[in-house]
Amino acid sequence: MPKPRPAPPASRTAYRILAVGSVLWIVGVSILWFVTWPPATQVYDAAYYAGQRDCRQRYAGAAERVERCINLFNLQYLRDRNGHAITGGLVALFPPGLGWAIIAIRRRMR
Repeated sequence: MPKPRPAPPASRTAYRILAVGSVLWIVGVSILWFVTWPPATQVYDAAYYAGQRDCRQRYAGAAERVERCINLFNLQYLRDRNGHAITGGLVALFPPGLGWAIIAIRRRMR
């Protein structure tokens, strides 16, 4: 495998700018995500427990239906929480990763 050529000075500047921008972006998005996480989970928790109460009231006397209804709300709760977590990670990592990929592709095309 051939050794990669050293980067010219102009691209070193681009690397530095992208590195600083990536760090700032990831830190900023992480702070925003940690600030919005508790209120979001409170909303998810409230909807989950309200749904459980509704299931018990709506299907009183039919234990199987209550269990299925609660399982549905459990699935919805997990989907919402995991979706919030995964979206935060993607928003934090995708733009810097895309920038690094573009620079790597441009370097190989030279």
